[in-house]
Parts: sequence; C-alpha cells; structure tokens
Amino acid sequence: MNDFDYLLHREVKPGYEFDKLIPKTNCKATFLGKGTTDFSVDEMAVMVKKYYSQMSKVAEHFSNKPLQRTCNEIHKWCYDHFQYKADKAIQYLRSPSCSWLSRFDGIDCKSYSIVASCILTNLGIKHYIRRIKQPGFLPDLWTHVYIVVPKNQKNSKLKEGYYVIDGTVATLQESAYIQNSDLFMDMEHYGLNGAHPGMKGVMDKPLVAGVSLNDIKGLFSGSWNFSCIGGSLNMNHFNQTLANVAMAFDDMFYKANMSVRYGDDALLDNVNALFRISLQIKSHSELKAAGGWKSSCSRAAVNAYKDLGIYYHNIVYNGFQQWLRYYFDISTTTDSVPNNTFDIPISFDVLSDITQVQPLKVIKLTPKANTTEVKQFVVTEYISANHSQESFDLGQFLQGITSVVASFTNNNTGNNNDNPGNNVDPSTGVPYNQGNNVMKAGVGSGIAGFLIFSAGAAILFSEMKDKPAKPKEKTDDEPEPSTETTSKSKK
Repeated sequence: MNDFDYLLHREVKPGYEFDKLIPKTNCKATFLGKGTTDFSVDEMAVMVKKYYSQMSKVAEHFSNKPLQRTCNEIHKWCYDHFQYKADKAIQYLRSPSCSWLSRFDGIDCKSYSIVASCILTNLGIKHYIRRIKQPGFLPDLWTHVYIVVPKNQKNSKLKEGYYVIDGTVATLQESAYIQNSDLFMDMEHYGLNGAHPGMKGVMDKPLVAGVSLNDIKGLFSGSWNFSCIGGSLNMNHFNQTLANVAMAFDDMFYKANMSVRYGDDALLDNVNALFRISLQIKSHSELKAAGGWKSSCSRAAVNAYKDLGIYYHNIVYNGFQQWLRYYFDISTTTDSVPNNTFDIPISFDVLSDITQVQPLKVIKLTPKANTTEVKQFVVTEYISANHSQESFDLGQFLQGITSVVASFTNNNTGNNNDNPGNNVDPSTGVPYNQGNNVMKAGVGSGIAGFLIFSAGAAILFSEMKDKPAKPKEKTDDEPEPSTETTSKSKK
C-alpha cells in the first residue's frame, strides 16, 4: 500500500442493499492507448454520458432534497461505499457498475468523480468536473480531479458559490490548489451535438413513476389474481415473471426517456429494445398458452402470461409508438429474431414454443421541426386501461402527463448553425470568445464517436507526462481558466 492509499484508506460499508439497484458487469477493460489530461477528463464525460443510467435507481435515494443536503449525502455515500486506491502506470476510467464491483479493492479520484457525476446527471443537477494543480505536490502537473456543483443552478456560475463532492476524502473541504480547469457537464450540450442536431435541450424536473406492480395486477383481477396451487405451473411462477417483466419494461421506458433528455447515442437501441422485446414476449406467451395444458392451475398461469405479453405489446406498439411519432420523424424497417432471446428472467420455459418474429426497427429518428418540448412517456392508469390500449388517444394521454423530458430553445429544423467547437456561457447561451477556456462536455469537445465501449467497461489509457504551462491570469468576468496541458493524475 503506497502513501496515498494508506492515508486515504477507510472502512468500506458492505452496501448489499444497493446490489440490486446497480447493473452487474464483468468490468471488461478496453485499452485506448496514450492520452493527455484533456483526453482523460473528456473521456470521463463520455463515460458519464454513456453510463449515467447505471446510477438511476441509486439516484432516487438523493432526490427531492435541498441542493446542499443532496451534495453532502452523495459525497458521504461515495466515501463510505468505495475504497480508495491510486491508479499506477495504467489509468482506469470505470463505469459506475465497474466501480461498484471494484469497491472493496479500491478506485481513484477519476472513478469517484464518474460515479458522483452519474448520480447528479440522473437528478438533473448541473455540475463541473474540476481538475487541479496542487501546491507542494508536483505543482506543474494536474494531480487531482473531483466534482463541484454551483449553488446557482440557473446560471451555473461558480463565483456565486459551489459545493464540493470529492469521494477520496472524508471532509467536505476542497483541496488547496494553484490552478484549476473545469469541464461543465452540460446535458443541454449533449442534446445539441448528440443524436439531435439543431436542438438545445433544457433539463426539466425529474421523471415521474408509472403505475405500480400492484396496480398492474389489479387491472386483470379476473385472470391474474388466481389463487390455485398445483400442476407444473401455478400463481408463483406467474407472479415472479410479472415482477421481472414489469421491472424490465419500467427500466426500458426510463432509458428511452433519458436518452431523449440527453440526446445520447443509445436512443435508437433503447427504442428498438422496446419494440423487439414486447413482440417477443407476446409471441412466446401466446404460443405457451396454446399448449393444451391439462391442469387448471397451469392453464391459468400461461393465460395470465399471455395477458401480460399482450398488455406490454399494446402499450409499446400503440401508445409508445404514437408518442414517438408525435415528436419525431422516424424511418423504420423490420428485423427478424427468435421470440425467446429477450434477456428477462421468466418462469416459463423459453427453450420451447420458439418461432421467428419481425419486430419494428427504427433506423433513423430526428425531432420534428415544430417540436419545442417532449413530455415523458410513462405507463399511466389511462394507458393501462384495456379500452385505452384498443383505442389509444394520444391527446388524452398527454393531457395527463406533467413531466417534461426535454424542452428546446429554438425550433428544430435539423440544421445546427452553432459551431460545436465554441464554448457557450450556460447563463446566457451566448458563445464565449475563443480566448475563454471553460470546457464543456459533449461532441463539441471532439470526444463523441471516438471509441466504442463495452457495457460496464473500465476504460484504460497510458499515462502521459504533463507539459508545464504558465497559469493564465483570470479576470472577475471570466470563468475558471482551463489550460490545454497534459496530466499525471495520482489522487
């Protein structure tokens, strides 16, 4: 154990209650080659953009609280649940799932910052990734990175005060530094330069929850609340399947909404997963129910499974598809897949009753020119009702939705006249002059599309020596300075 590891060592809480909230990963690593500090920080932003949803359920523990308390509790959670261990010659950028898997072995300041940034992103809280040069410790090099959250969330100006989230230390005190460089985690910028050219997405209030599992069961009291036990299948098999399927669709709808909010590259994948899996389960459940079951318990179980398949298929292919086409121009084709390859644990044998299905596949998706806001798609009581699935009225559905996924500051023509290389003042929307050096996360920083990541990956790059740079003098009107120098990060 080196000096840093010894000084920053802590007793880590087991955190078993969070295991079920964080997706599993094998922490597969991808080697990216040599990189500078800017490369490191920019790739941290890419990791947040790609994997923020891994912290969606954990983020719920910090929602609906004052900003200061939220930041303090996120800091404490990170400090308490992840051991510290400095990276050596190989620097690791871990997804939150990978950090959770590695929490007892230890992570360093970059991975702490990714975890905290992902939680803040799910909560819609604006923040910066800050790197610093420290007095008395390799002062010519960038040696530490952490998160700062502006107290003023409207204009994001740090000179009006901010909170610090640094999971490497137990206190809320910011480390002393002689120079800093801040990367603004601008989800609006993701929307502008990500999957939706020309749109300037604005963060809105958190997403609302849909109908509960008990509500869904209650909708089908005639067949779903059966009580018999016996035969090869019974109510227990169905209830377990219902819980897993409902949770999976809830997660898929959440991911689709968040992809719209941030304009990320996973939007098509998330949309197509809904079309594919809902059709697969409908087909598999219908074939299963047609199997000539002798036991009344087994027949009740497979018939309930069939109802479940039809229920989600109608929601996706009626309600969700209308919602999607209302806000977006889409181009589609069809795919051909087996009906049993959905990755949701069920209690009905997926190795039988197999056939090919042809789900709808979206190949292009662009916002309509007149789209100014996108309301959340959520499974409400209206869309759950049987009659609503058969004759779905989008207008009536949208009247019952209050949560906006994203709104936009200009009509969306699909043409992006902004120079993606310019930095934009978050308080005014006006580009900074080239002389100002606040960095912003997004495609404009030259990072998106540069690499292909595996799910839950830990990203590696070779350390590269920093080139000492004379700190730039800042004025009161300028943002915190950012110098284009390289880094040797230790903390």
